[in-house]
Order: sequence, then structure tokens, then C-alpha cells
Amino acid sequence: MKIKFIPFILLIFLISSKSFSIDTKAEQAVVIDFDTNEILYEKNYNLQTPPASMTKILTVYVAFDRLKNTDLSINNECTVSAKAYKMGGSRTFLEIDDKVSIDDLLKGIIIQSGNDASVALAECLAGTEEDFAKLMNVYAKRLGMNNSNFVNSSGWPEDDHYSTVLDLALVSNAIIRDFPNLYLYFSDEEFTYNEIKQPNRNKLLQSVQGADGLKTGFTKASGWGIAATARRDDRRITVVINGTNSSRSRMNESSNLINWAFSQTSQKKLVDEGQLIVEADVWLGNKPRVNLISSRKVISTLSFDQLQLIKSSIQYTKPIEAPIIKGNTYGKLLIEIDGKPNIEVDLIAEYDVGPINPILKIFAAIKYLIFGTSLDE
Repeated sequence: MKIKFIPFILLIFLISSKSFSIDTKAEQAVVIDFDTNEILYEKNYNLQTPPASMTKILTVYVAFDRLKNTDLSINNECTVSAKAYKMGGSRTFLEIDDKVSIDDLLKGIIIQSGNDASVALAECLAGTEEDFAKLMNVYAKRLGMNNSNFVNSSGWPEDDHYSTVLDLALVSNAIIRDFPNLYLYFSDEEFTYNEIKQPNRNKLLQSVQGADGLKTGFTKASGWGIAATARRDDRRITVVINGTNSSRSRMNESSNLINWAFSQTSQKKLVDEGQLIVEADVWLGNKPRVNLISSRKVISTLSFDQLQLIKSSIQYTKPIEAPIIKGNTYGKLLIEIDGKPNIEVDLIAEYDVGPINPILKIFAAIKYLIFGTSLDE
């Protein structure tokens, strides 16, 4: 497997499958460490397939954004159209001309996967479902979902309605990151509307430790799929699979990947922001040395073998000529990990170092050549 680079807000690194031994019966799969944005496992992750009801994650993302950034309220009511009422597949059991709160529509979409609720919400927010789908595509591009196209809000099978497990993982992580309070909808285990109790279709909520979302999906063309996520202690793993042959297989394969990621990989802080990396000699400065510190924190997800094989090196020009400006870059820390792209960290000056008095330059230069340091403080 070749190393691949994927742009999305933070850089996502692909770890070679040689590092971690895992496989899945799903036709497409991706496993991502939420905090480091590293892909721990992938299988056909950029293959375009029908996303089925996992489409609804983006539908909900658009609604959450409106709730967070406009005057829209979960108490606002939407009118159920004939189109929404007539939707087939999974339903929230809405009735024509019902006045339904956005709160209830969101629960119907997230918990029951109601196609009728998806259309009703889309029409309420954009006038028509077609216009809402155009809005979905705008959001998709912003989120880096570059291999997706949406023509409806529910995932109902249509030509030119497609996505990838990677793109669905991106919007899954975005909804958790951008709307942590609203995201709690996804962990609700049941919902009652029209006196009909509707259990959450995501069975991982009851069977996998730390599971709190997101969304199942099924069409004949795509097979059974799920976007799933779990949090244990301070770590979150997101898994998206598609193309399994049954709902049981979908649950087994997704839970296996989540449990594998937690048990066989771990997050390690390789360097902290502001950490002293090297004390460098200064040329013709009013201090003999300057501390070069890390410009940023680096956390990576590693296997046991990778932890044993980490290599690092420091690159900078010796000695560093004064004046030296606090916060400016004067070197690099290079971290090499088997199966991953090299990591470069800028080394910055911890404090200013001014130039030496011109009269003393000749003596400082001689002293450096003899003793290896510039004039004492």
C-alpha cells in the first residue's frame, strides 16, 4: 500500500497496512483517529458508491449549522408536504400538513432514519429538496468531501447521488467537532412520534463501549453500511464501512474495527509545543547560546512496533548569527516513523538575542574560534 496525502483542514496521514494487521468483509472501509486525523486503516475508501441513509449525516450537518449560526430554533415548526408524506423506505410516520418542530424532525432523521422527516426538513430550510441538495453540495466542498455529489436529503437511490466512506468520515468528524452539544442527538436510543416508539437503528449504541453515533444506511446497490464512532477515555475513533451483506455483518465488522483501533494503536505525544529541543551556539550575540524550542505539539497514532523505530534529527546552521528574534524559525526537527510520512517541526527561538557591541566583535570572534562560544553574558 502506498502512502497517500489527503487535504482536509489538518493533514491526514495514511499509515501503511503493514504496520497494523486487520481486515474486513466490508467492500469499503476507513478507520480514523479523530484527534490526530490519521487514517489507521482503509479499503477502497475513495470508491464512489451510494451512501444510502448515511446521506442524512450531511443533511443534519446543514441543519445544525443553521441552528448554531442563525435565528433558527429547534422549536420552529415545519409543515409536512405531500412529497414528504409519500416518501418510501424508513419513516417517522409524519402526516400531511402536520406542523412538526425541527427538534422532532431531527430526532426522526437521526434515530429512525425517516426519509419523510429528511424531506420535510429540507423543504423547510430551503424551500425545495432540490435547492437543499444544492446547499448540501456547497457544504460538502467546504468539508473536503471532494468525491461526493448529493441530489436529495435522504439518500434515496438516484443517479448522480454518491459518496465515499472517506467523505462520510469527514462529515461525521466535522459534525462532532463543530456541534458538540447538538451532536448529542445521535446518542438518543429511542424516539416517540404519533404515539409510535422508534428505536435508534444504530445497534452499536448498546453493544460497543463508548459508541455514541452516527448513522446506518442500506440500499440494494450499496449493501449495508454504517458511519460509527466511539469515545473511550480521551480518545475517539471513527469508522465508516459500506457494502456488507447483512445488518448483522454491518454491526460485526464495524465493532471489530472500532475495538481493533482502540486495542492495537495508541496516541503518543512525540513533542510538546514550547519544548526545549536544543541549546544552540550564537555567533556575535550578547548571549552565548539560545534555546530552540518546538513551534507546535505533535501527537501521532502508533503501533508498538512503530514506537520502537522512531528516529529524530535536528537541522540548523551552527552557530546562529545574532541578532536572533524570539519566535522566528532557526531550525527543523525531523521525526521519522516507519510506514508514515516524515514529520517536520519548526524550531523557534525562545527569546531575543541582540548583537554584540561592535568594539568587542573581534574579541568575541576569537573567543568563539578557540572555545566554541561567544562572549559571556
